[in-house]
Amino acid sequence: MTAVVGECGVPLPVAPAAGPVRLAAQDTAPFMAALVPFGLAVGSASVAAGLSFVQAMYGALVMLAGAAQLAVVESLGRADGIVAAVVVTLLINLRFVYYGAGAARWFASARLPMRLLLVFPLVDQSFLLGQQRFDDSVDLVWRRRYYLTVTALLASSFVISQVVGYRLGAGLPPALGLHLAAPLVFAGMLAKHLQTPTARAAAVGAALAVPLLGGLTGPATLPAAIALGVLVGSRRWTR
Repeated sequence: MTAVVGECGVPLPVAPAAGPVRLAAQDTAPFMAALVPFGLAVGSASVAAGLSFVQAMYGALVMLAGAAQLAVVESLGRADGIVAAVVVTLLINLRFVYYGAGAARWFASARLPMRLLLVFPLVDQSFLLGQQRFDDSVDLVWRRRYYLTVTALLASSFVISQVVGYRLGAGLPPALGLHLAAPLVFAGMLAKHLQTPTARAAAVGAALAVPLLGGLTGPATLPAAIALGVLVGSRRWTR
């Protein structure tokens, strides 16, 4: 990328040489391949939980957050109750507060209505790619085209695979191991973020909490594991 220098020697934002749509498609392809089995698993789980097709697709489009959606579907399937499902969803999606702050920085020069529209389809994968691609030298138009291409590809692959998973339902053989799709997707993303002792301590703490607390806390295992991971990973413990 060639920098453009304005008055007083201040670099001006420029678009990278590569086109945003083509680069976004290349960057997103590995994530799409991982999201398809995840979407199949969510669609199949929706059938098992007794959700109608409309209910399942409503959750897919409105939430657009696979981990939270799967947690809600499984919670409803276990008849945990609406309160437990809402609490689990809120805890899982707390990370979007951090993601939203990142998106606000990427599109700070855009108008508020545009920023609100852009932040809605933000997911883990698009945030990770944005962090990698959006430095201060990239202009707003290039960022927006790249980001919208990424989100469109991710959302469409995930929702379409859910439709297929729902239609196939119980016809999906257990040998496919679709129940492992969600852990594998997020394990791969997690590995990219475990760069500090704090992050590693939080991940280990939360992972150990699941088998240790599972028999005691029941539906509250996930929230308890998250809380323990945050506690273990706090600076007070890792200094």
